[in-house]
Amino acid sequence: MVNIYLSIPVLCVAIVLVLLLIGGQEIRIAIMRKRLDEAIIGTEKRNIQLSYLIKTAQTLSSALSKDRLLRLIIETFGEITKSERVPSLCALYLMDYNANRFVYETGFNMDVTMLKHPSYGLEDMPFKVFRKSRELAFFDDNENIKSGFLKEGKIYSAKEADFAIAVPLIVENEIMGVAISLCAKPTFEFLRKDLYLLQAVMGQASIALGSAVQSELAVLDRLTKVYNHAYFEGRLEQEIARSNRYKYPVSVLMIDIDHFKLINDTYGHQQGDVILKEVARVIKSNTRVVDLCARYGGEEFAVILPETDLTTFSRRDEIVSPGEAGGALAKAENLRKIIEQAKILTQNGMPIKLTVSIGIGVKHFPGGENIGKEDIIREADKQLYSAKEKGRNRVCHA
Repeated sequence: MVNIYLSIPVLCVAIVLVLLLIGGQEIRIAIMRKRLDEAIIGTEKRNIQLSYLIKTAQTLSSALSKDRLLRLIIETFGEITKSERVPSLCALYLMDYNANRFVYETGFNMDVTMLKHPSYGLEDMPFKVFRKSRELAFFDDNENIKSGFLKEGKIYSAKEADFAIAVPLIVENEIMGVAISLCAKPTFEFLRKDLYLLQAVMGQASIALGSAVQSELAVLDRLTKVYNHAYFEGRLEQEIARSNRYKYPVSVLMIDIDHFKLINDTYGHQQGDVILKEVARVIKSNTRVVDLCARYGGEEFAVILPETDLTTFSRRDEIVSPGEAGGALAKAENLRKIIEQAKILTQNGMPIKLTVSIGIGVKHFPGGENIGKEDIIREADKQLYSAKEKGRNRVCHA
């Protein structure tokens, strides 16, 4: 017969061991459940991020113009970096390779009037971090990026947005621009820990920007950044067809820089390039959005003025005075005077007197039904030659 007094302690130990085994198994099961839940949450989160990324890629790739694309990029960046309680303030800067500076382009909950400076040098914060790195940059509240960007009276607009995230937009291994967000601490910490979404979305933005830049470069003159000859020809053909359909007038200005060869011979080709860029800038900034400015060749520029007759603007019947930005004659005279008054200096600080001669070609109704692209260009060229013969620095028309 088994001694009952010896069996009781053994039984107690066995029961304890069983309980420990059961408890340990429950603990292991609980740990496994937690890990499974985390995996499920992680998978769901990645799926949400992937879905957002696909939608963003589709949106960015559908942008019809570079300007629209830049708006979409900064709006997307703003949506990612905002929090429920604190909106983000974002600015997009593009690299100006001529000035070697980052220049403000567009913003999200922010505009240029809020900024201390519209542009920053390569050694200014936070841009200088990208001299050595191409990675996302995070700046906590101790680095006080906000006060370096916003005017004193505008800092209240970014209440609690004391942290900053800077993302480079890289095209062909060159930094094309930088997007900067002032955001709240929770968003800042979350994005710093989980870089996947921000890296993926802004990477897609860089690809879209690169495509837009390449498309833009294909139709732009590389030196002056106005449209090239080929694009001018195509657009003029479209405007002629539109003119025939709706019976609207269209005018063309041919603009030639006077004595440009002498300027090149006297001051050098680099100074000649400066003058070409300045003339292009003046023309572009003193024409309407619907007008088209192109470098026709050498020192000659061409401007298409849709819905514009010699002395009337669009479909208006009244005569436009020379001082108005109206008919082709008024527009040409205005450009001629602005270029004549432009202050262009040599590298030694000596002023260069600059003038242009302008010829105008017009297709109008009634009477212009048979005037085509070649006809209007020929007429503008003929009038330009006439302006040269009559002493230059003047506008001629039929």
